[in-house]
Amino acid sequence: MLKIETYKTELFPDLIERIWIAENIDREVELVIPPNQYVNLIFALNNSTYKRNQIWIDTSQIEGISIENTVLSYPAGTKLIGVRFFAFGLYPFIQIQGKKLINNSLNYPLETEKIKDIINYSVNDSYTVLIHKVYELLSDLFCEKSYDAVFQIMDFYKQFRWNDEIYSIEEYCKKSGTNYTTLNRNFTRIVGITSKKFERLIKFRKSLCSLIDSEDNLTSIGANSGYFDQAHFIREFKMFLNQTPSDYQALIKLADMESKIINYNFKLF
Repeated sequence: MLKIETYKTELFPDLIERIWIAENIDREVELVIPPNQYVNLIFALNNSTYKRNQIWIDTSQIEGISIENTVLSYPAGTKLIGVRFFAFGLYPFIQIQGKKLINNSLNYPLETEKIKDIINYSVNDSYTVLIHKVYELLSDLFCEKSYDAVFQIMDFYKQFRWNDEIYSIEEYCKKSGTNYTTLNRNFTRIVGITSKKFERLIKFRKSLCSLIDSEDNLTSIGANSGYFDQAHFIREFKMFLNQTPSDYQALIKLADMESKIINYNFKLF
């Protein structure tokens, strides 16, 4: 059985969405993770290994945002701790080009004493102690200059993730005095995709989470996610999952009946 504990971060809340700890104490579990707008820094604890898209992983990883499904397999005994960053949130800690991370997971090569303390943590340590060790590492890595570089993207993200008012990127740039070309350049460098592609990913994630967690009908889900009409909703949804919203909704219900895990969403958008 896979057990996932999640914690709202006490440090850098404008960069980190949450910290999570996953432990599989029974037979192998397979997860199908839909496209998502988060970046994860993942540490495999006490020599744990797992598979990502059929590739075995046994080292610390930087996992980028995805615009396609990702399949994870956790054998019995796997235990991981991850820091789930907003799309721009990793950059102030680890300055890596976003395009290198899209649909990808890279080895994090550093072998500092603080990282060793995390991956070799004692089973007698509480999760609080383990998370504190992660905070110490992040505090060491944080770069104020790189933090300043993500301000523009952060403001854009707040608008298109949390604001229910729907308007175009061009309107956002006009209202905020943002240069469209500069915005796209920053997105491509730090996030890895353009602001337009990212906006489409955000809308998709809103609709996906509503499909999973709400009882709303598909018309309401599409409208509340920012799509102009049902045809637009279906077309965009198929672009990310190659399935219609109704087909995916049926898949979710079937998976629930068969006790399969297809959602790695923490029940939050």
